[in-house]
Amino acid sequence: MESHQDIARILLRYRAFLIATHVLPDGDAIGSTLGLGFGLQKMGKRVIMSCPGGVPDSLAFLPGSNRIVAPDHISGEFDAVVVIDSSDLDRIEGIAGKIPPGTPVINIDHHVTNRMFGTYNYVDPGAAAAGEQVYRILVAMQVPVDRDMAMCLFTAVGTDSGFFRFSNTSPTTLRIAARLVEKGAEPFRVSEQVYETKTLGSLKLLGRVLDTLHVDESGKVAWLEVRREWLSEFGVDEGQTEGFVNYPRMVKGVEVALLFRESAEGKVRVGMRSRGDFDVSALAEAFNGGGHSRAAGCSMDALSLEDARRAVLQKVYEMMARAR
Repeated sequence: MESHQDIARILLRYRAFLIATHVLPDGDAIGSTLGLGFGLQKMGKRVIMSCPGGVPDSLAFLPGSNRIVAPDHISGEFDAVVVIDSSDLDRIEGIAGKIPPGTPVINIDHHVTNRMFGTYNYVDPGAAAAGEQVYRILVAMQVPVDRDMAMCLFTAVGTDSGFFRFSNTSPTTLRIAARLVEKGAEPFRVSEQVYETKTLGSLKLLGRVLDTLHVDESGKVAWLEVRREWLSEFGVDEGQTEGFVNYPRMVKGVEVALLFRESAEGKVRVGMRSRGDFDVSALAEAFNGGGHSRAAGCSMDALSLEDARRAVLQKVYEMMARAR
């Protein structure tokens, strides 16, 4: 596996890049994509940036966010692909098929479940965010970090660490965040845009979704549901459900929190969070998903929401029984 210094040297070999990140992108996915994209452009490289579904409204404030295109709008040539914050190629829905055979793929990720799909793999589960990894690469490339890059990378690091509340926050995370603030990142603006600015529709949807909150008899497992027709009813896209999975996790005594969400493509996406020792990355892997021990997810095809819920809960209880 490659180090950040190795990746810096590899990036310098190529002239044109496609940078891709995962479906339903979060702050780390978008912030890291933009931060690396700006850095490569400063080095005189040509860059195309893409993610399935486009940029969520909550992240549209980031500099350059309008330059991230949907897979159908990828145009121009590239001689290398960088995949950021994705544990496998399936998560960059609609993009993987546009990579010509033989094109080198540079895999930059921090999920313990990463499948090492790249020609080159820089996977660091100890990093709080892919944004940490991108920052290290830019420093190794001796790229000056300007305000726009700092805003993007601070958003990446801040959101994936829960604004430094989650257990993945390390001294390195805080040191990198401080350096980004010194370069012009504005924590108050990032926090306001990501956490404190919501559409009326998304808040009304949250109210509907909270009505589905269910806690099992043990008090250790809780879940929410999002029906596809509710997104249309409230004029909300899937990206605006980001963070809903944290609500069942807030219930006192809950160890495993789940969000079952019907997607427009007929899939059921499952968000997973945990407290304590339960490893939701192992749960996600059982359904071809991935993530971290306390935050993970998967997509399930050809199942109703009820069937998906039944299958996932059965696996949760199996894992809990083995851990006793």
